[in-house]
Amino acid sequence: MAALLTKWKDIWNRFSGRGTYPHELAWMLLVPLRRLVLSPERLVVQLHLESSARVLEIGPGPGFFSVAVARAVPDGRLELVDIQREMLKRARGRVESAGCRNTGATQANAMALPFRPTTFDVVFLVAVLGEVPEPKRCVAAVADVLRPGGRLIFAELPGDPDALSVDQLRALTLDEPLAFVASERVSRAVITTFEKITSRPQELHRRGVERRCETQA
Repeated sequence: MAALLTKWKDIWNRFSGRGTYPHELAWMLLVPLRRLVLSPERLVVQLHLESSARVLEIGPGPGFFSVAVARAVPDGRLELVDIQREMLKRARGRVESAGCRNTGATQANAMALPFRPTTFDVVFLVAVLGEVPEPKRCVAAVADVLRPGGRLIFAELPGDPDALSVDQLRALTLDEPLAFVASERVSRAVITTFEKITSRPQELHRRGVERRCETQA
């Protein structure tokens, strides 16, 4: 009994505080009321997906958004990555039960993604980056697997103790070849989009300064 109480105390601490969401409470991520915060359909619109897009979802949980995304890329592929095997199993099962066969599932750390460079057209994370122990490493890993011109989308949700502000997200991408595109409120979520560019932001800034100096000379 003591061991059981200790286990559920740990689960509650992870649920109510910062860190990885406990898979034991995955069912709470599938409650219909969650659609009022951000529905899968609204998210898909913000992802601007082509039917053949290669998409990476980091931290899908039990797959609340995954089915809608998989259906939006019938000629492409959705890859699910989660550090928790139990969450990954739930998400994979949910997608397959919906009849989607264009989805893969990989258990991995978001700070060390096991994919080749420039593999994906779109990468998205919903209320996940703040849970990663080293979010800057996660952003670097994502930038590596994203193709030039590809998009990185963060959706941050109200009430999440790990939620990051737009300024924090922009600071985390500063050292990577990721250019800020836009940030907007969708339902009750804040969705921030970046695009992978061929030069790092600092390099673009340096070139801009050099051009201005040459013009003035």
